[in-house]
Amino acid sequence: MSGRPRRRDVEFNDVVLPSPDGQGAYYYLRLRQADGHRAWLSPVWLDRVPRIKKEFRMTQAPAKKLDSTRRNLQDHYRNLEEHGFTVVPDVLTEDELKFLREALDEIYATYDPERDGLRRVEGYHFASNLVNKGPFFESIFLRYPIYDLVCSLLGDDCILSSLNSLEPLKGQGNQILHRDLPPGPAAGTIVVNSLWAIDDMNQANGATRLMPGSHRHPDPPPADEAGVLYAEIPAGSVIVTNAHILHGASANPSGGRRRVMHVYFTRKGLSQQLEQRKYLSPDVQARLSPLARKVLALDAD
Repeated sequence: MSGRPRRRDVEFNDVVLPSPDGQGAYYYLRLRQADGHRAWLSPVWLDRVPRIKKEFRMTQAPAKKLDSTRRNLQDHYRNLEEHGFTVVPDVLTEDELKFLREALDEIYATYDPERDGLRRVEGYHFASNLVNKGPFFESIFLRYPIYDLVCSLLGDDCILSSLNSLEPLKGQGNQILHRDLPPGPAAGTIVVNSLWAIDDMNQANGATRLMPGSHRHPDPPPADEAGVLYAEIPAGSVIVTNAHILHGASANPSGGRRRVMHVYFTRKGLSQQLEQRKYLSPDVQARLSPLARKVLALDAD
């Protein structure tokens, strides 16, 4: 015990973790308080090293994959300029997806609008204030190349407006096509959203609809939605959108799982959808990196 109120320090000694069945595994600690609140640590992914028994090393992204992503950045820039969106594959690993599916389900189940800042969205599993839900979420919004693409539209001093998650329930979720802000502002792009697919997203489970190029003109959506594309992407992919584009969620007729994280950015100096300084706990704020603090707009200029 540390002797300080509302804090408890615990050490585990000589704990033997179960051996992974294959070449790798991930481990995380999950806690449940007496009042029903829950917390968990970000998972640690480990690969087996065959030459040394019971020794593990941290997984690193393959250099070949990173090089390929960097070469594709120019294509993503062009897509954002011409179409108003781009799709980046394989941003999340299989292990991260496994963790997020379980973590988000627990967050949905314990969501508290007063604690987490935004009212529940009807017809959805919903969660906001995700930066406050564990170390994994405290830097995910800075992941390459998504953050780099966002900065290309909003500038290097852009800020996180909110980090939420939504999943349409069976038969629910349909939205009219809309823009978050009017298209083509003189000051340039004001808001950028990124949709992180935790499950495969398709028409059967409520894929997001997009009207390519509509970020550049004020035309209303056609009544028959001619020209609309359904963002059918595999789990682990991220759609980066200029949020001045016409878009809308679709109904989920099948009831299949369609969890998505919305990592939403805006220009520095504008209001956040969720004021991070107000809703992040002191412990979280204290351990954030300088870059994360800047992007979360925690420190007064």
